[in-house]
Amino acid sequence: MKNNKAVPTLTKTFLLLIFLCKLAFSVTAQDIPNNAEPLAPEDAFVMDYIVVGPSEAVIRWQISKYYYLYKEKFAFSSKDFIIEGVQFPLPEIKDDPFFGPSEIYHNVVEATLRLTPKTEGNSKGILDIAYQGCWEGGVCYPLLKTSIKLSGL
Repeated sequence: MKNNKAVPTLTKTFLLLIFLCKLAFSVTAQDIPNNAEPLAPEDAFVMDYIVVGPSEAVIRWQISKYYYLYKEKFAFSSKDFIIEGVQFPLPEIKDDPFFGPSEIYHNVVEATLRLTPKTEGNSKGILDIAYQGCWEGGVCYPLLKTSIKLSGL
């Protein structure tokens, strides 16, 4: 006969884990209105950009209230540019209930990129960007990917 004592223990552990996860999100979401729904990612994280020089562009995200972006999830790539450097401001540290201490941004974040075109004149000027963030109400978005055309580089 099998020993079934492990089944009740696993069930209790699973229920405790669910309770702790719900508690962690309810503690971080105290200020969020009760009837709030998460925004679409393009509304939660509004991105724009400007070319500020012959080899420099600034990508900016306006981050809605109760939302944040993870510093480590930003990624930039391009077939048209050599990315020589990316600068970010100092991040905040958030004690994330699932990921532990994490570097994040609230409100606004700007990434300054130093870029060199790979070819003269024939470049489409496309920069591929990935980023990820969460709503403090308990929703984390999948990795978001977009492309922008940078003119004037």
